[in-house]
Amino acid sequence: MAVDISLEIVPRGAASIIEDMNTCARYPGITLINVPDLVRFTLRSWEACGILLREQSLSGLRGIVPHLRARDFSPDEPFPLTGFFREHRITKALVITGDRKDGTGGSGEGSGPGGNSGGELRLSVPFIKKLKFEMPELEIYAAFDPYRTNIRYELDYLALKEEAGASGFMSQPFFDLRLLEIYSEYLENKRIFWGITPVLSSGSRGYWESRNRTIFPKSFRADMFWNINFGRQVLDFCGKNNFSVYLMPVRVDLAEYLSGLFTSSR
Repeated sequence: MAVDISLEIVPRGAASIIEDMNTCARYPGITLINVPDLVRFTLRSWEACGILLREQSLSGLRGIVPHLRARDFSPDEPFPLTGFFREHRITKALVITGDRKDGTGGSGEGSGPGGNSGGELRLSVPFIKKLKFEMPELEIYAAFDPYRTNIRYELDYLALKEEAGASGFMSQPFFDLRLLEIYSEYLENKRIFWGITPVLSSGSRGYWESRNRTIFPKSFRADMFWNINFGRQVLDFCGKNNFSVYLMPVRVDLAEYLSGLFTSSR
């Protein structure tokens, strides 16, 4: 089993995130919850975290990880959520660039880490540095996109983010274990959450290919069987190599997907 497995819960509303969390609680292999910050929903990531942290079924987890959109915070003003984070004992966060309000300039099917390369340099890196200075106790993760440009370019970005104060990285989804293995050779001593997400339609595949520059392997099939099998391969690889996994079950029945990856404890 991977060192840590983080499950992304989309904050569509208080009732839905509690329902998803209760589903997650049946699988003890899941140790963290990620909450993206999506402009199309009124519930912000940290507000959703506040709701989840009040739920008793969260007690078995190691933590909760709100996403922070760097473009939403002024570089000239103190981080406005310091008090909220400390009051709710939020000790981890993922910094992303964040889509613009018109929905452009980011990557990811509405969730997960990502952002365009120029925005990463101008926004995320300075924000990580500022956040670490103001909240040194915060464990900051940075976005990692294997399909953004090329391996050398992405590794250079990761080095800048680590220098700014990032403790580790959470990736956009991988769809090819061979590419994950290549990246892992260069990142074997880093704290990495390797992302995976099920893609179950030709439309969803087209989105990842056109918006995120994703290259799918020839073996890929847009069905649950292929996606669960690939997920198990990634979990096995990460377990053997001391890595962690970031599950992004977008547009899929959460219970069905998790039951395929794990054996329920109840």
